[in-house]
This record gives sequence, structure tokens and C-alpha cells, in this order.
Amino acid sequence: MNNASFAALTAAAIAAFVAQAAQAQTVSLKAAPTLQSSSFSDAELVGAKSPMPKVRFLPASAFDLNAAAAEAQGSAVAFDKPGKRPAVAEPVLEQRRQISAAALAAMPAPEAVPEAVGTGNIQFTSTRTYPRQQDRVYPSSAVGKLFFRDSAGNSYICTGSVVRPGVVLTAGHCVHRGSGGNAGFYNSFTFVPGYSRVGLTETRPFGTWSNWQYVSTTTAWSTGGGNVPNVGDWALIVFNPDGAGRRIGDYTGYLGIQYPAMIGRHVTVLGYPANLDSGTQMHRVDSMATNGGSNNGLWGSDMTGGSSGGPVILNFRQDYAGLSAATQDNAANRATSVVSWGYTSAGPQVQGGAQFNSSFATLFNQTCSAYGWAC
Repeated sequence: MNNASFAALTAAAIAAFVAQAAQAQTVSLKAAPTLQSSSFSDAELVGAKSPMPKVRFLPASAFDLNAAAAEAQGSAVAFDKPGKRPAVAEPVLEQRRQISAAALAAMPAPEAVPEAVGTGNIQFTSTRTYPRQQDRVYPSSAVGKLFFRDSAGNSYICTGSVVRPGVVLTAGHCVHRGSGGNAGFYNSFTFVPGYSRVGLTETRPFGTWSNWQYVSTTTAWSTGGGNVPNVGDWALIVFNPDGAGRRIGDYTGYLGIQYPAMIGRHVTVLGYPANLDSGTQMHRVDSMATNGGSNNGLWGSDMTGGSSGGPVILNFRQDYAGLSAATQDNAANRATSVVSWGYTSAGPQVQGGAQFNSSFATLFNQTCSAYGWAC
């Protein structure tokens, strides 16, 4: 590609960003009986695909770490909601089941081979969450695997995180195809916090949550045609309480939310990527987030599809003695974005997503206004 073509494509991308940024509305869907979740078969569970959209390139300025760090120092927090540890001391909903060997044999091959750092030259660390039981301990317990179907009945996977007691955060592309208004929404949303599978044994430490009530995403995503980077690729799903009257977050705890708090910061990203452990284990990467332009940040990562919707977390930690409250951006376990896209090529080893802003606050506040019990 010559420089003129590159400049033209970059200008077109910027124009698309500007058009998206002008849209702060949301589009929502309340669950009807026909949209409620039915159980997923073994073949659907292991064969579910990722809807993660991908980009071909970004301009070199997107990889300027110094500029991103300067931006972080100059931005004050505009929105901050704390997280909370679980209210129920011990998991009481644990489910264990065996996946059929036949379904496992038909599982798709991994999408890409991971590397320590890619051609994008953004350093990161990458690991399965450990020890094995970490996925049921807060704050990891607030993250889980999201299953859903499209209108044709095809099954898909993403990652979600609990950000209010009854509210799960994920990507817009994990709930809506990016066009078609209410007809563009997916269905059968099923969230499994702390999901893991070892061999044929599948463990769901906090049960299975499929009785969803409400799903909402931004107009920027729902009218964006599925193009990325997108300025509002976020979504919220409200799940009803269980038979005991408890919400998901009562068992798992939930993450806080903060913005602007991703670009120029060191972040932790959690997800269930299909290319690592075949999406059977929660995975973690840690990296600095740089500025991808027009509200999108990007970070080093070897995760691919399946990690879509996973939270980008500032100060992922258990608190410790001597912690200074005066440090900038010091609040623990704040979700600041979600995984939105990766590269078409496996080489760059970079993912990206839109930093939360006032449009996200609109999405969040509308959800909590409509379903106060969930927040």
C-alpha cells in the first residue's frame, strides 16, 4: 500500500470516528419469553465461535507510549463507581458436568499461535490465571464466559464481567450485530462466572445465569455496521435474581468502573480466548495501554476471539498494607474498557477497545435507572 492510499484510509477512519462520537444514545432490548435462554448443547459449548471484529492497521502514532503517558497524567477522573467483594461467603451454586468426548473431538482448531511480543512492539505479560482456584476468588470471580446465539441459531462466545450486582459488562459486538436496530440483537445470553474446563470436566463455581431481563448497547455500535475501531463498542446485560433472591454479584462480587482511566495506564485484561487453552480457562494479560485515536486504546496481548468483551481493569489487585490513597488513579479493580477488536494478522499481538467516557455513563445510568435493584 502506498502512502497516498494509507493517508486516504486513515482520513476515512478518522471521519468515521467523528461521526460515531456524535452519537451518545443507546439502543436497548427487554427480554421476551421467546428470547430467554435455552440450555446450550455440548456441541454448541465447545464449537461456539467468536464474533470479534478485526482491523488491518493503525497509524504509527497509535504506538506512541510517551504521548499516551502524558495524556494519562493530564486527565482527571470524571466517573468513578467502586466495586465490592461477594456478599455470600461461600459458593453455593457450584455445578460440575462432563462434556461428551464426541463434542470435544469436533472442537475447532486454535485461531493463532501466541508469542511473547508481536510486531506491534507493545510489551506485555501473559498467563493463565493461577492458582487453579483463582477464578472463584474476588476480583477474578467477577469475570466469566458469555454464551449466546444469533437469529439463525448459531452459538457464539465472549467474555463478560459483573460491574453491578445484577449487571454484566461486555462488548457491543457480543450482543448486537452492528445494524438492524432491535432486530440486530442476539439472544439466549448465558453467563457463567469463573468458568473452567479441565479435560472433559466442566466447572461452574457460581452456577449458570441465563434468565436475562434487559440488554443495551450504544447507538455508535448498533449503527456502526460492525466496523472497528468503534467509539462505543460496549454493552450491559441485566440478569434476574435467582430463586433465593440473590443477584450474580452477591455471589461473585463486582468490579468498579472509572473513566477516563485506560489510555496511558498499565492495565490488566481478563478473558477466555479460543487460542489459549481452547477457551477453557480464564486468561490474563498485563500491558500499558497506548492511544489508538478517537477514544480507542490498545495494548499488547496474545489473546484472540473469545476474549471479546473481557474487562480492561485498572489496579487489578487485592489491597495491601501501606496503600496510599493520594496516588493518582489508585482505586482498585476499576473496569475502564472492554476488549473490542484484534488484528487481522496474528503478527502485531495487539488488541484494542474504546475507553469509557460520558457515552458509557449514559449507558450505565439508563440501565440503573430502569433496573435499580440490579445496581
